Amino acid sequence: MEEKQRAMYMIRIFFFLISYGLIVITVTHMIFYFNYLSLGYSWKQILLFIVQTGDFMLFIMAVILLVITVFARVPSQTPFF
Repeated sequence: MEEKQRAMYMIRIFFFLISYGLIVITVTHMIFYFNYLSLGYSWKQILLFIVQTGDFMLFIMAVILLVITVFARVPSQTPFF
């Protein structure tokens, strides 16, 4: 039973790190799109462009995965004992 719990915790840590990394990467890309302001585009045009990119959809999926990973119920035993 203890081996099963360890495996579950490792899977949760893996999903947490993957989703967190995807969030950091996609938000960084979305921030780069704000450089279009210096080219004369309006905020509305830039935000519509960001919402239509694949980065935004990946960001939404990564946030959902992170929330599920953090708030899913787990056994009450701590992983250190």
